[in-house]
Amino acid sequence: MSFRVIFKSGLASNRKLIQIIILGLIIVLLFSMAILGSACKAKTGTGIAAGTGKQESSVSSNSSNSTNSSTSSTGSSQSSGSTAANSGSTNETSSQSASETETTVEAIPQEISNLITEADGYYASGEYALASYTYRKAELAINDSNLTKETQQLQLSLFSTKYNKAKEITDTARMHFGNAMTLEYQQRFTEAKKELEAALAIYPKYKDAVDAYNTLKATMGLQ
Repeated sequence: MSFRVIFKSGLASNRKLIQIIILGLIIVLLFSMAILGSACKAKTGTGIAAGTGKQESSVSSNSSNSTNSSTSSTGSSQSSGSTAANSGSTNETSSQSASETETTVEAIPQEISNLITEADGYYASGEYALASYTYRKAELAINDSNLTKETQQLQLSLFSTKYNKAKEITDTARMHFGNAMTLEYQQRFTEAKKELEAALAIYPKYKDAVDAYNTLKATMGLQ
């Protein structure tokens, strides 16, 4: 009889212990779930904050790029405007320089221009004596004019080469002609004829030499 009482008493004690253990496990499980829930909320909040930060950063970057692009465009426009202004200023300066150059060019007296043109015509046709004579007149007219020294030198340079060549041809032909006349006077007709031919070789239109040559050939009985 006493044995049964003891067994029942032990069984009841074990049931209470099991209930306490189960209750403890339930509390621990609930506490763990609460901690996990808090951790998930914290992660979610951090992700949202990070996403918001990225969006704000992207918006800020786009705004900065727009501002830089606008500034660059404005700077480019200002640079283009400055370049155009400089180009316009350069063109105006060039126009002014050309205008000043045109106004500073001296007018050449008509007499000088006519003499140079006339002398050039004589030179082109082989009338070297007339060309030399007319060039000389043009030279004197230029030196006596009111033109500046620079303009005088420029005008003289227009015909100086032809003037010197005409003088050289004329002087050489006259030298041969003079020799021929001396030789003819000495009745050295063959030598005189050669001198006249030398004169006419360089100055075919030397009228005095032409006439003397024809006369000499007649004297010598030549055709």
